[in-house]
Amino acid sequence: MNPGTSVQNPDAPVFVIGAVNMDIIGTPDAPLCPADSNPGRVSLSPGGVGRNIAENLCRLGRRVFLITVTGEDAYAGIIRENCRNAGMDLRYSFTDPLGHTSTYLCLNEQNGNLHAAISDMAICEQLTPDRLSPLLPVLNQGSMVLADANLPEKTLAWIAENVKVPLAADPVSAAKAHRLKPLLSRLSLVKPNLAEAEELTGLHPGEGGSYTFLADALHRQGVERVYLSLGSRGVWADDCRGGMLLPCIPGPIVNTSGCGDAFVAAAADAFLRGLDTEASARRGLAAASICAEDPAPVSSRLSPEAIDLRLSLLP
Repeated sequence: MNPGTSVQNPDAPVFVIGAVNMDIIGTPDAPLCPADSNPGRVSLSPGGVGRNIAENLCRLGRRVFLITVTGEDAYAGIIRENCRNAGMDLRYSFTDPLGHTSTYLCLNEQNGNLHAAISDMAICEQLTPDRLSPLLPVLNQGSMVLADANLPEKTLAWIAENVKVPLAADPVSAAKAHRLKPLLSRLSLVKPNLAEAEELTGLHPGEGGSYTFLADALHRQGVERVYLSLGSRGVWADDCRGGMLLPCIPGPIVNTSGCGDAFVAAAADAFLRGLDTEASARRGLAAASICAEDPAPVSSRLSPEAIDLRLSLLP
């Protein structure tokens, strides 16, 4: 296991490698009625785990290069303009003239919690080692590389073998979490939920009876900091010295679809600032609570000052 990753250039750019997509999000006005048309609100906005994390990092004052792939359809133009307006540098991203830009279709419960989603992300398979290899000298000049599990497993293995700066990752979903396995030995931080942690470890809470059991299994594979997302119960923040349960920060909930991305960005930013595991998790929870109050996947109100204020108001 890594004894503790040192950050050589904490103020250097962060490179986020992962997905962008067009988010189509529906939220009903009343309790969801299956197999029926539900009155409610439908929004269309650029999203994707990688893109959302990158925008959150920009809002936290980081210089961010987003490395992704899009088609040349109508969604792609909207996404690229949105990313640039949010402060992301796309110079190392790729375009497939015949490709279909990723789309994420999400149906929420009335309270904003996710009910079900379908993601069409096949174009991400084009983010191969051959495409990324020419960028290796640039990646190794950054402060961190943050990858999401929409990338092919062979690409994540290439990142683990060749990138020397600290690495962070988001498992995206239980169906894709296994792709991160080649990356675990190099990860400075990862944020799985319980189902994703089970996929990464091959273990189940019943076998060990505690969150520590899952976190310890990830530590043994090399992960330095584990932030086990427990939904409304909060986060289990764990490193090689132990862990603790940190509750969610109370507040109104409009939409939870981007809360995990906000947490990852704030925890990564805190890591680069030299904060410990607990302090980083608290900043992540504050960022998630700010995001939950906004109908958009990324809150325009997120900033270091907003996180400081949110934490200062806690008892």
